[in-house]
Amino acid sequence: MAETTEFDHDQLGHLLADHLLEVPRFQRSFSWDESNVDEYLSDLDQARVKKVSYFMGTVVFAVSSDSGGRRQIVDGQQRLATTAILLIAIRDRLRGYGKKKQADAINERFLRGYVLSVDDDVERLILSPKDQFAYDALLEERADDLPSDNPLKACYHACAAHLKKLAPQAKDYRKLLEVSTQVEQQVQVLVAVASDLPEAYVIFETLNDRGADLTTADLLKNYLFSASKHYFNFVESQWTSLESNFEKPDDLVKFLRYEYVSRKGPTSSRKLYRSIQTDVNGSSVRVKKYIQGLIKAQAVYGALREPESPFWADVNVDVRDALYAYRRFGFEASFPVLIAAFQTWKKVDAAKLLVKVAKWSVRAQFAGRLGGGVAEDAFGETAARISDKTVTNQTGARDLLGRIIPPDSEFILAFTTYGDISVSRAKYLLAMLEKASDEKAGRPERALEWYSRNVTIEHILPQSVQNSTADPSVINQIGNLALLEKKLNHQAGSKPFINKRELYEQSQYVLTKDLAAKQDWNAASVSDRTVLLSELACRSWPMA
Repeated sequence: MAETTEFDHDQLGHLLADHLLEVPRFQRSFSWDESNVDEYLSDLDQARVKKVSYFMGTVVFAVSSDSGGRRQIVDGQQRLATTAILLIAIRDRLRGYGKKKQADAINERFLRGYVLSVDDDVERLILSPKDQFAYDALLEERADDLPSDNPLKACYHACAAHLKKLAPQAKDYRKLLEVSTQVEQQVQVLVAVASDLPEAYVIFETLNDRGADLTTADLLKNYLFSASKHYFNFVESQWTSLESNFEKPDDLVKFLRYEYVSRKGPTSSRKLYRSIQTDVNGSSVRVKKYIQGLIKAQAVYGALREPESPFWADVNVDVRDALYAYRRFGFEASFPVLIAAFQTWKKVDAAKLLVKVAKWSVRAQFAGRLGGGVAEDAFGETAARISDKTVTNQTGARDLLGRIIPPDSEFILAFTTYGDISVSRAKYLLAMLEKASDEKAGRPERALEWYSRNVTIEHILPQSVQNSTADPSVINQIGNLALLEKKLNHQAGSKPFINKRELYEQSQYVLTKDLAAKQDWNAASVSDRTVLLSELACRSWPMA
């Protein structure tokens, strides 16, 4: 591969200006959405403000005898196409401001101009057949001819809106020129040019077969090692120790992001490397401090995933139920908050917050408030405020997390209409409802080892029910599920309800024992029991 492939460093704008490029016809179409484009534009803005270069990864080309002198894009289509569309938007805005000379220069250099070897005006970038019509329309200032859902049109409008905000008046036109100059001189890429497409794909697979997260881990490791200087031996040994705690590279990167978010607030996986690089800023002292912080944070992170960890031995707070809730519901988005609390607060106070966050997360889960970026942003912002000591107690954390914690009325409605519950989650939910029932009735507190294999989930209407009058949609709803000892569940099998009541009577779980008093069980019974359980839900998972 080394004999037939050239490796170099270049700028993204130079690639468009100095070469004729083409997307192979079998490549996927342009697929960046508005969020991808906005992130790119935002990154360019930040780099200009800081007056630093912006690295956009590796671009892989193939140049073969039948390519007509054009480099075929194997990896980098989205970045190159978005950059070209950004330059089209710059050209169009310059023309709108009457800056024809500057607009024509942009067009000639980056988009479409005379090429001596071809002896004609040609497009410097050719996209796939599916995208070329739309790209031609943008080149010819016919964006309005394209359907509203066209991805290239959406990209163009995102760029145009960004430029309008950047240069709202004609007198601001030089800001547009600054962007084109930045793209040509400051947006850095590593370039691999293979002699043919098969060779290019070998390079592409070598660069990408382990995934973007591993690339992030490798980049960060290399950067930290190179910046550690006289602390190299310490940094190397600590990093090796850290890596040994993770089976997969993407698990390591997930932890690295949670740790960063716990101190600095929300950041995406894609921005993680640049964020940490900026934070460390090439200082060997900061590298050492960062590694030391990672080791401490990993102790917390590991304990959050393991209820049996010795980390909890000296905590006089019962965190076991909460930790199992994190595991069974996948509540990891809140980990930055907990890492921050255990790094900043007294351990007992952080443990109490852990229990509260689990309860708030259950509410949010039922209400559908944990999806998307809203919850991650809320947890990230709260974590940063804990780390900078702006938030010093549970009340402050709850106030910041308020947007994802539903009030009682919304929670009860969501609880009663939620639908199917998995067995692993049902065990936790029913156990917490059982504890709330004990508390409400004034019964002594019990240690319910609901996570034990000896505790099972009983489907009151059996899963294998053949009764045509039974509604299959209620089989896995919370109202049709009950905690039952394994030996009793084995005896119950798929018997009719009337034949299982005496087994329910023998259970230690009050909410299960109560079923023995029922004369019949059907869909209406499931609904009634769900409402009954919802009355305990706010006691099980309170806001306060």
